[in-house]
Amino acid sequence: MHIDYPSLSSLRHIYRVYMKYMLQTQPALRLLEGALVEAMVDFYSRNQAHFTPEQAPQYVYSPRELTRWVCCVEEALKSMDDVQEDKFIRLWAHEALRVFQDRLMTFEEKMWCEQELKQVADVYFGTITPQLDLEVIFKQPILFSTWLHGEGIYTSSDREHLHTYVSELLVIFYEEQLGVPLVVFDEVLEHVLRIDQVLRRPQGHLLLVGESGVGKTVLTRFVAWMQGLSLFQIKANNKYTLEKFDEDLRSVILRAGAEGEKVCFVFDESNVLSTAFVERMNAL
Repeated sequence: MHIDYPSLSSLRHIYRVYMKYMLQTQPALRLLEGALVEAMVDFYSRNQAHFTPEQAPQYVYSPRELTRWVCCVEEALKSMDDVQEDKFIRLWAHEALRVFQDRLMTFEEKMWCEQELKQVADVYFGTITPQLDLEVIFKQPILFSTWLHGEGIYTSSDREHLHTYVSELLVIFYEEQLGVPLVVFDEVLEHVLRIDQVLRRPQGHLLLVGESGVGKTVLTRFVAWMQGLSLFQIKANNKYTLEKFDEDLRSVILRAGAEGEKVCFVFDESNVLSTAFVERMNAL
């Protein structure tokens, strides 16, 4: 028996209920409720039609993307009071780019995604709130963090201020942990923010793709250090067996699940000693 994804009309109904619940504490945003749902479903369907698994294995789109988008916005709203429409739409756009754009591989694909999101916003928000300046709202880069505006407050942040903050912390990190200085440039800063966004969430997980040695593991270790997470990595060698891997997995799961320890489990390409190791990670 095959059950397909809900139709677009069903998705609109499902997420309208969710959106109504989410915005009940934000009176200033209730006017946007219907437009938000229409825009989200439209943007989702455009990505689903434009990108296919034939282009890349990760180009698979399901309603899970809409749920992640809504959940990210809802989580961010918890730390905000009396959010105005322009700030909310910028937040909404940021979370959309994290869910949809971050999986894309080429610069052209990323620009297409960004332009389509802006076009969707113009179509659905332009008539309801014509006073909004979408050029200002969508001004790049759109960077959100909890680092500069008080503990736990997730808000749009200036790149220069973030650059200074991260650079100062990196100095302490490589003196305490690494012993090798790191240079912060724009791509590194944006990558650190992406990792931070994921690791802040319960059961947050991400797949970092790139050449070996470009710093994926180091940046993950840095973000885990910033968040006070314990770092766990297996010590793989030619005598390391699948049984030992199972034992290590049980150990780290008990620490996180039974003891409540906040753990960042880093599993890099050097740890993949056989396909069975990857199957264990997929099973998690």
